[in-house]
Amino acid sequence: MLPTEVRKLTTAELGKRVDELREKVARLTMKRNARRLDKPSELIAARKDLARVLTIQGEKGDSPVKGVAGRGAVKGVKA
Repeated sequence: MLPTEVRKLTTAELGKRVDELREKVARLTMKRNARRLDKPSELIAARKDLARVLTIQGEKGDSPVKGVAGRGAVKGVKA
């Protein structure tokens, strides 16, 4: 899924897509662990798609993790 396609999705659609991709990644991971995964590139693509959707969801301000400061940021401390 291309970033331009993901950006066109609504908040509800993004949430639904995240759930679908997490389920897909879990299913493919179990297949890999059972040595039944024919195309390892499928798992890699699913992980990248999930990361892409989560990134765009965060950009829109609908991140599932609320109240988390940026990397290394401490509230009230100047650099």
